[in-house]
Formats: sequence, C-alpha cells, structure tokens
Amino acid sequence: MLIADVRSAAAAPAPARKLPERHQIDRQHQWDLGSMYPEPAAWERDFADLDALVSPLEAMNGKLNSANAIFDLFEARSQLDRHLEKLYVYAHLREDENTAEANNQSRMARIRSKYVEVSGRLAWIEPQLLAHSEEQLRAWAEDPLLQNDRYLMQQLLRRKPHILSDKEEVLLSKAGEIFGASYHTFRFLTNADIQFPQVKDEAGELQELSSGRYLALLQSRDRTVRKEAFDAMYSTYGAIKNTLASTLSATVKYHNFNAAVRHYPSAVEAALHDDNVPVSVYENLIESVHQALPAYFDYVSLRRRHLGLQKLDMYDFYVPIVPEYELQVPFEQARDWVIAAVQPLGEAYIKVLRSAFTDRWIDIYENKGKRSGAYSSGCYDSLPYLLLNYNETLNDVFTLAHELGHSMHSWLANHTQPHRLAQYPIFTAEIPSTVNEALLLQHLLSTQHDPRFQSYLLNHYCDQFKGTVFRQTMFAEYEKTIHELDAQGMPLTYECLGERYAALNHQYYGPEVEADPQIALEWARIPHFYYNFYVYKYATSFCASQIFVKRLLQDESERDRYLGLLRAGGSDSPLELVRRAGVDLTDRATFDHAFTAFKATVSQLDATLSRR
Repeated sequence: MLIADVRSAAAAPAPARKLPERHQIDRQHQWDLGSMYPEPAAWERDFADLDALVSPLEAMNGKLNSANAIFDLFEARSQLDRHLEKLYVYAHLREDENTAEANNQSRMARIRSKYVEVSGRLAWIEPQLLAHSEEQLRAWAEDPLLQNDRYLMQQLLRRKPHILSDKEEVLLSKAGEIFGASYHTFRFLTNADIQFPQVKDEAGELQELSSGRYLALLQSRDRTVRKEAFDAMYSTYGAIKNTLASTLSATVKYHNFNAAVRHYPSAVEAALHDDNVPVSVYENLIESVHQALPAYFDYVSLRRRHLGLQKLDMYDFYVPIVPEYELQVPFEQARDWVIAAVQPLGEAYIKVLRSAFTDRWIDIYENKGKRSGAYSSGCYDSLPYLLLNYNETLNDVFTLAHELGHSMHSWLANHTQPHRLAQYPIFTAEIPSTVNEALLLQHLLSTQHDPRFQSYLLNHYCDQFKGTVFRQTMFAEYEKTIHELDAQGMPLTYECLGERYAALNHQYYGPEVEADPQIALEWARIPHFYYNFYVYKYATSFCASQIFVKRLLQDESERDRYLGLLRAGGSDSPLELVRRAGVDLTDRATFDHAFTAFKATVSQLDATLSRR
C-alpha cells in the first residue's frame, strides 16, 4: 500500500498522459482468451459448424408431442446454446478489449447477426410447445425423463399467456438485431467514437479524460480538478445529447412495445416476469428508500461539513472526507486483501479464487478503446472472465472483490449444475458480488488499525451504500418514470429526460446540494438504462448481502447455506433460492435492516471525524 500526500498544481503543465495502446499492456495483465480459442481461425471453424447444430432442432418441427421429444429438444438445444455462447463470449470480450478495432467489430457483428438468424429459425419451438394444453404439459413435466428439467417446464408454463403464434414469434425474433440497434449505437458512440478533452490533475499534468479516469479525478482533493473533470465530461455528452436521447428513447419504446404485444400490463412487469419477481418488490424498494432519505441527508450534511463547503455540488460526492489521507493500492495489494477477506467462505472457495490471478481470468488495466467500467463475463465452457479498468483507488479494490464474486458464482454454478440450469438470473447475481465487497470491508476494518484508514473505510461504506442503494434506486425510479411517460405518449426529448432526471436528483440528494445544472445530462452516460429494469437488483442484493455477511462472520455453519445459493445457479426462482438461504426479499424488514446499519455507520463516522 502506498500512501501519498496531495501535491499542489504545478506552474507549467507536463505533456498529456495518454492512454496506452492495447499492445503496450503487459500480457500478464491481460485475460487469457487463448484458453477458449488459441487463434481466430479456431473461432471461425466453430462458427462454420453452427448450421449443423441447428438442423437437428429444425427437424423436430411438428414432432414435439411427447416427454421423449421434449427431452431430445432440451438436449439438442443445450448443445447448440453452449456452442453459440462460447462464440459470442469470445467475440464480445475481444471487442471490449478495443472497441475501435475493425476485426473485433466485424466478428461481434457476425455472431450477433447469427444469433438473430438462429433465433428466427427456432422461434417456432416455444409457441409450438405451448400450443399443447396446460394439463398435457404438466403431465409431461412429471415424467421421470424430465425430472431434472421440471423447473424449465414450470417456467415455460408461466410464459404461456405471453407467447405469440409461431409466425409472430419468428417475425419478432428476426427483428431482434433491429431492436438492439439503439443500445449498440450508444455503446460505439460512448466507448469508441466519443472524444474527451484533456484535463489537469492535481499535479497540473494534463490527462486525456476517459470514463475510467473520470472517477479517479472526482476523488481529487482539489475541487478545481473535480469541477474541471465534471465540466469536461458533461460538455462532451452535452454535445451529442440529441443523439443519446434518441438512442435511449428507442430502447424505451422497444421495451414498451414488447410488453404490449406480449400482453403485460407494463414494461416493468414484463421485465420482472422471467425472474418471477412481483412488481411489489420493485415498488417496496422505492418506497423504503423514500422513507430512509432523511438518514441519507444526514450523511450528505456530514459530507458537506467535513469538506468545509457551504453547499455540495454533484462533483463533491466521490472525494474521501477523511482529511489528509490519500490511498493508492497497487493491484498486487488488492489481490492479497481480497483473498484474505473471503476466508469465511472456506479453503475450497479460496483455492479457486486464487486461480483467477494465476490463470489470467482478469483484464486489469485501461487501454485506448477498451470498454469502460467493469464486469464479469463468460459461459459454461469458458473461464469466468473479469474486465477491469484498474486505477489503484480503493474503489477499484472493491470493484475487484465485486467482480470476483460474480465470477466465483459462475464457477460454482457451472461446476454444480447441468448447462441448462447453471445460468443464474441477474436478481441473484448481485448478491455474491456485494457479499464479497462487505467481507472486504470487514476484513480491512479489522486488520488496518490506522485511525485515518478506519475513517476512510467507514466513509467508503457510506459512499458504497449511497451508490448501490440510494443511487441505484433513484435510477430504478427514473427508469420506471421514463417508460411510463413514453407509454403515455410523451416524447422523450433530451429536455424531457433531463427535466425528470434533475427533479429526481434533487429529491434524492436533498436541500444541502446545489447541483450544477449539467447533472440533468447524467442519464446520457448510464448504460444500465438500456438493460431493461436491471438496476433495482443492485439495491435489493446489497440489502440481502448485509444479512448474509453478518451471519457468515458470526456462524461458520452459515457458509454451506450461502454457498448453496451460489451452486444452485438458475435451478429455481431467484426469490425462492434466496429465501432458502435465509433472506426474504419480499419482506420490508430486509431493507429496514440495511438502513439501520447505514444510519449507525454514519453516526460512527461522524463521531470518528469529530474527534480529530
């Protein structure tokens, strides 16, 4: 760990520090995609084999009339899906290494197009199965041959009221690439084509602004640096606000269209249906957060006071409020902290997690053209890869723990469940990621005894809660609002999108924040708004994870129940899997527990800082 003092701005700026090109990144700091395909030609050979895997499924058309036929269908579909998923994952990981590279774009476009083609060729399957009576389908589901596929049959029956005719399903499937065009336009525009200006860091050195560097600059002690980065970010997005309003509007229209043609009352109900999550969970979260906002305003007030400001602006929410303390964490230190933190999950878990570093699951550092942010991605027949843009901040350490939680979830599910039950829904995906973050926090609080670092960690927890519960719930409410506006016929212009966003931002951040009007453009840079009611799951999962971690640290016997949730993959409905592990996300008390913990941490941080 390197603790560095803040340096004052230099009189004469040095040349801008540019992002490295991909080939300048050390191979050991890149993920090993060669374990999937040793060279692009191997990918091409697998791509050429796709039609041979589709043909046996097409030959089943008109013959899905017995438990035996359904079993054969599931087996053949699983073989095809494994092949397709591997091709797709390799292509999207290669593209995300450098989104501006033509070969990467071409490979991804081809597999995306092939996915649409295959989906169109096989779109008759579900409506043909569901043309049978519910009684007949339930009888087949009880056949011993399908005993391992009963949950899939139950899911099929749940979708029966929302499946259209063969011809309609084929038509919608063939239009899939068109429906996804707005998101892909957003991705290329914001990751490959957008050009950010140069900004000065604390040393007065010019840096080429990027999405990855933006957060690091917002953590600067120098408010001028924070404001310059904020202005540069939003002036850049502001220059293309009409285009981004168009891409987001098109995505919202597609979600509403899909809900309407499939006979759902709303887009949010359509989005939650596959997870079998009632809309009341979504609405309870928003209502619970509204009621807890006074506790958040207490934290906002604490932040304002300890930063010595009359009013906070939106670029003041990421700088640590612990005075005279800066933390830079080399990746090797981050690795060691995370491994030590997950000790409560047992030696078997730790052994696999260590292989993430030795077997190169992780693409660590930012390079020019690389996709921003962080994620875990893979398939049944690949490593569970992680994309990072590591900048040596404490936030990056927690991001590493978070994404490793996802990857370990994938590894455990893939090594426990058959292919068609291994893929878990996003609703449960965010639990192991936030559990790992909470374990890391507790480990650091118990082992790092410098009072300044203790305060820094308490500050981080408050900021994490702000970002994962309050902020993501604000996003969830905004997403629901703009879908409702579109359903009512309101044009989603940038003015409309900005007006609604600014109003919610004011509601959620409270009276001690005097927000720069440019924050009304923040919707323009949030990719999650294209993911169809995804963000609320961050908040529900975080609240659940606080209960899991408390139990894991208090009782070793809780380990098996928690790891059982991860091993279960997608073998049952997510609410039921979480309930079996001991947490009920339909109960408001789960959220109240988290808010109580947050309020106590704010008080602890305030007392710690006041003693200085």
